[in-house]
Amino acid sequence: MTPDEQAKQGKSAGRPLGPIGEAVRSNIKSIREGQGLSQAELSANLTNLGRPIPPLGIHRIEAGTRRVDVDDLVALAVALTTTPATLLMPNIGSVQPDEQVQLGEVPPTVSARRAWRWITARDRINNVRLTAFIGRSWPGWEQDE
Repeated sequence: MTPDEQAKQGKSAGRPLGPIGEAVRSNIKSIREGQGLSQAELSANLTNLGRPIPPLGIHRIEAGTRRVDVDDLVALAVALTTTPATLLMPNIGSVQPDEQVQLGEVPPTVSARRAWRWITARDRINNVRLTAFIGRSWPGWEQDE
């Protein structure tokens, strides 16, 4: 086991990041760097939003040794002026629409286009009826339009 793999084994609850955890970690880093923000600047933005994560915490997130909970995910999306869906999408900066991406264990892979449409609640990834999917995925006020 490499030192990086050993470090990742030490994260919360002792579980390695799955495919989406890896996507979130990678997307945070690439979006932050693309905006020219340092880890300290992102940390300051998060503090100003009322969800402080120290620079070391940002470093650990990007290294894959600290997990991102859903409250962190939303705050990071706001601080990076993006959306939670963007942070969840595997390889957001480099994936091609027909390229296969892994969303988790089930289903093992789908096209990037299909994954994006599912993450943004525009389509389903399984065989559930579309009306049932919409009923569970869209706010009631959106269903009426």
